Amino acid sequence: MKIAWWQLDMRVPATAAAAIEAQLLDAGAEAVTFLEGDDSEAVFDEGLIWQNSQCQALFPADDHNEAILQRLVRDNDWQQFAAQFTPLEEQDWVAATQAAFPARCFGRLWIAPSWDAAPADATRVLHLDPGQAFGTGAHATTALCLRFLDARIRGGESLIDYGCGSGILAIAGLLLGVDHAFGVDTDPVALQVAAANAESNGVSTGLQLALPENASLPMADILIANILAAPLLALAYRPYFDLAAPQHEEDWSLLYGQRKIGV
Repeated sequence: MKIAWWQLDMRVPATAAAAIEAQLLDAGAEAVTFLEGDDSEAVFDEGLIWQNSQCQALFPADDHNEAILQRLVRDNDWQQFAAQFTPLEEQDWVAATQAAFPARCFGRLWIAPSWDAAPADATRVLHLDPGQAFGTGAHATTALCLRFLDARIRGGESLIDYGCGSGILAIAGLLLGVDHAFGVDTDPVALQVAAANAESNGVSTGLQLALPENASLPMADILIANILAAPLLALAYRPYFDLAAPQHEEDWSLLYGQRKIGV
């Protein structure tokens, strides 16, 4: 087998994604992609964001061998991110990456990347390419939340997206008819990404974004939090909500509750 590329895979802190991307590109990477992280081994403080992103970088084999790349990992102390290299044969990697993120339908709403248009008769389309912040619709938790919003929003509501990441849920709510949405995240980069996504989808005037310490949140009709399970468990919502039966997709679950009157 003739090796055409070396693929470097690491699970990196979401807050360090931009700096690591710059280092990889400076080292000769032809492409750097960040995918939604797996929280199975996540380390978190306040638990308000997905802490890890899966980073994939492609290096041309003509200019790089495994020894050079291993030295790159050592010099940058990336062993802590479980860095692994895989030799790859030649193929169209842009097409392969794009094929992993097709347009997806969630009830009335379509999520469409720039390379795969939603059907011509789609009336609500959220345009979104994979990026640094969590939330593309590909992960099961995001899909569960999008279907929940589609089923619940009738128009005129207010919404809080706590741990908003890319802003996908808040923007989806606005496209589905919410009057105003509030997005909160501990990661300033995520807030920048969410603001850009709202602008590109024409809903920026309806979305207010803030760090938790700067957020002044009103009462809202819908509060949605696609965050780690541990902080949700620690907050123990059952005394305050009447919980419905959970919804499941793959190995993930969505819990929905309606606030109890007088609590």
